[in-house]
Amino acid sequence: MGMIGRVRSQTADASKFVVDWMEHRTGIVTLTEHFLYEPVPKRGAWLYTLGSATLFLITLQFLTGILLLFYYVPSIEDAWNSVYYIQEEAYFGALIRGIHYWSANFLLAVIGLHMAQVFFSGGYKAPRELNWVVGVILLLLVIVLAFTGYLLRWDQDGFWASVVGMKIGSYTPFVGGATIHFLLGGDVVGPATLSRFFALHVWLLPAALAPFIGIHLYLLRRHGVFGSEFEYTERLAKLHENQRLEEYARYELDEGEEEYEDGENGYGDDYGDRGDYEDRRS
Repeated sequence: MGMIGRVRSQTADASKFVVDWMEHRTGIVTLTEHFLYEPVPKRGAWLYTLGSATLFLITLQFLTGILLLFYYVPSIEDAWNSVYYIQEEAYFGALIRGIHYWSANFLLAVIGLHMAQVFFSGGYKAPRELNWVVGVILLLLVIVLAFTGYLLRWDQDGFWASVVGMKIGSYTPFVGGATIHFLLGGDVVGPATLSRFFALHVWLLPAALAPFIGIHLYLLRRHGVFGSEFEYTERLAKLHENQRLEEYARYELDEGEEEYEDGENGYGDDYGDRGDYEDRRS
């Protein structure tokens, strides 16, 4: 037991030395604490974890998508076969593809709940309106990511769902026709469509998503979570202080008016008394 105790003590000391060294050089511990911890109200606290759940699911999408890229082939001849190989032959392929598929479905649902929570708590109001706009952009990017990923399986379900989706998008005023023609790479869904959807899903959209996530988190940490009990407490304290000052100012004003009226009445009485005295004297 003595040897085990010494090993534990030495390990703890070494870990503390490394953490202190990193904190002194980079401030990583302080930054991590500031990034991870955010005060939330006691009632309904779990609702404020929806943003973290969204970030976790997006991270899962990135990681599992990278693993799937090792086997996926973006061509109409081999796309479905590569997906079949991942599902049936590759080590942990079915697990990784299942996580990628179901986390994508849960991601859309959690984003919807997160936006509802922000809306009903008033988190879109000043000074957080810019963060709300960034969140809407993130929602649109995630929807396009889900849509482009659906075709990559190159099965009947993904093919016809993409055809219907692009047909609906072609009715968008002004830009719909040109945008859909660009995405198709021609007049019908074909090899060019699969290549373009692959490029969008794997490269362009994730590259656009990452900086917006960073901006979203930065604005969140800058302005905090709206609706927290700390913010309400601070606002109520300021409101009570302003009310107290207004009542005190009104009280002083009333006291000043009463003293002024008393002074006028007293001066008139003295003046009347002096007048009587002069009359009697004369």
